[in-house]
Amino acid sequence: MRFKLVVFDIAGTTLQDNENDVSNAFCEAIELHGMTVEPVSVKRVMGYKKSEAIRMLLDEQGIEYTSETIDKIHDRFLDILNEHYKNADISEIEGVSNLFRDLKKLGIHIALNTGFSRSTTDIIISRMGWLRDSLIDDLIASDEVENGRPHSDMIKELARRFDISDNSVIVKVGDTPSDLLEGRAAGCGLVVGVLYGTHSEQELEKFDHDVLISSPDELLQVMNEAEMPVNE
Repeated sequence: MRFKLVVFDIAGTTLQDNENDVSNAFCEAIELHGMTVEPVSVKRVMGYKKSEAIRMLLDEQGIEYTSETIDKIHDRFLDILNEHYKNADISEIEGVSNLFRDLKKLGIHIALNTGFSRSTTDIIISRMGWLRDSLIDDLIASDEVENGRPHSDMIKELARRFDISDNSVIVKVGDTPSDLLEGRAAGCGLVVGVLYGTHSEQELEKFDHDVLISSPDELLQVMNEAEMPVNE
């Protein structure tokens, strides 16, 4: 198989986003600073670097703010979200660990990337045990690069770590528009949207992608089909 690396998003793609965990944390953090945003607005910025997502939300609402305001809201958001992931029942999307194992058997590397901060990511990964159990090879968070999604910085850094010079051998998988935009910006050979996360088919089909899948079980078939020559 020509694909060498699959880059998965976390919340909504490999990890269950129970009862809109992330969206609720956004709304609570912003409300604690005397502002209000609607959950539907939060949905539009899912997947983005969280400090940038807060900025986008306030801009959309026409709310005036300073950099200090953004930092305070972001710090509060991290406190809420990290506390949640430390204590709440969390679980993977059904079939994800089996998919990781199947990819490993084929010699394909697995990495996770996310709009979360590294502190949040480490809590999740520690509780899920994916890295400890060698089900994934690497991970990267949005605050470890200059630009988060929809920019390509995280995927390009992962490509560097795996000594990949041609990003067409990378598959990007995610549940948000920013995931799809990121995959295209990075020049991934296959950009896959998932329909079991935060966004519907109608919402994702507006953004450039190669295929949309309804469960993790479908990914290997999609990758195999992408290997097949096109009949002219």
